[in-house]
Amino acid sequence: MRLFLFGFFFIFAADTFKYLINMKSLRVFRPILSAFIIWMAAVSVRAGDVAPAPQGDAIDVSFYGQTLSIDKVKPVEVKSVFNTDVSAAWNKYKKRDVAPVLASLRSWSTNLGLNDWFVFQLVRNYVDVLLDNGTPMDRMVLEHYLLTSMGYDVRLARTERQLVLLVPFEQEVYEQDFVKVEGKDYYLYYDDLDANQDEQSVLYPCDPSKKDLGKGHTLSLLFDGEPLKLRSGSDKYCEYDDGNLRLACTVNEGVMEMLRNYPMMDLRCYVTSVVMPQFQDSILGQIRPQLEDLSQCEAANALLHFVQYVFEYENDKELHGHEKVYFVEENFYYDKNDCEDRSILYAFLVRSLLDLDVQIVQYPGHECTAVRFTDCSTYGNGYYLDGEFYLICDPSYVGASIGRCMPQYRSVQPQVYVMKTRTLSEAYQPPLRPSIDDIITVPDLPKVLVAL
Repeated sequence: MRLFLFGFFFIFAADTFKYLINMKSLRVFRPILSAFIIWMAAVSVRAGDVAPAPQGDAIDVSFYGQTLSIDKVKPVEVKSVFNTDVSAAWNKYKKRDVAPVLASLRSWSTNLGLNDWFVFQLVRNYVDVLLDNGTPMDRMVLEHYLLTSMGYDVRLARTERQLVLLVPFEQEVYEQDFVKVEGKDYYLYYDDLDANQDEQSVLYPCDPSKKDLGKGHTLSLLFDGEPLKLRSGSDKYCEYDDGNLRLACTVNEGVMEMLRNYPMMDLRCYVTSVVMPQFQDSILGQIRPQLEDLSQCEAANALLHFVQYVFEYENDKELHGHEKVYFVEENFYYDKNDCEDRSILYAFLVRSLLDLDVQIVQYPGHECTAVRFTDCSTYGNGYYLDGEFYLICDPSYVGASIGRCMPQYRSVQPQVYVMKTRTLSEAYQPPLRPSIDDIITVPDLPKVLVAL
């Protein structure tokens, strides 16, 4: 509807504009009308992507601040948590036309650039709205049916009183209960609207369709360069200046809210994810010219001091109340970060702007980076990897230049995340996306490293 109205307005405005520019006495209106048309186009683009038109009855689903219209499916009542009743409900859904609902969910997922995690959230939000007055059993069976119909390897289990979704991820998820089924980790998700959960109960398998087990794909929590297109709320404007490097950017509050309670993963997952490619490209484009006349070491020092000084240091428990690792984009929204966040950000900047190998160095309770320089002499704390020297660069050691390791860690054996870089695609070069090839332990600094 929004696009139809905009199209109608655009045609009307174009004709009016053509009429006005042909009237010499009204030429004063040209810039005003032109600006108004451009503004209306921008508003229409920002308001959202093309909304998939529902094919039948639809409901409005709130999804991170944006309202999505999604086709309805006639619910099935689930009589109990036992296999026979769950299978009976599943068979009833098989006989119903759920194709419009699946098409609607897939269209929104594509148009909003959702990864597997957010598709999972979209399905759950949809079911919560559709069956807000239903039972937890009703909601869990429909969620399971829709997710498996969309191609995901999601299973059902039960306790004595409720159903539980078993969801597999390609990445290890921290602080989330899981069970191992046939050698594969499945994470436990209870009904969102049921406050009386019995997480300590014994789980029993409760899959309604044995022949479909294991045929779907595992969910990935990574962002592979497809930008999140869902925008809501306002944009936060940020300016950073450490006296040498300057940067200005805007960060959408809606996207940051989507990431606020993202599942906790291993550090490497944040290093290898690109949430908003255009945002990253924008900040790289601003910083790159400011480094043109600097050597590798000078540029690396400039970037190191920038990260050290423009962000306030604060640990996750104080800022968020729980452990949270930032994707690159989140640093610019919160303006506060800790050592692992700074290391991820600094590694991104050095790899993307200087095209140098960077490793994430993980000490007990602390993270920093190490860089292999190629065109300048480097001295300081570091280690050898395959005959190449990597110099410690610590973005949390405020005031320290490249080559300086915090004194308490100079004799500690760290783990090193060995990375190689590949571009997102041929069409879109920056930013570079690193992949973690190995994690090794430094056996004896500063001798040659031996991979485990």
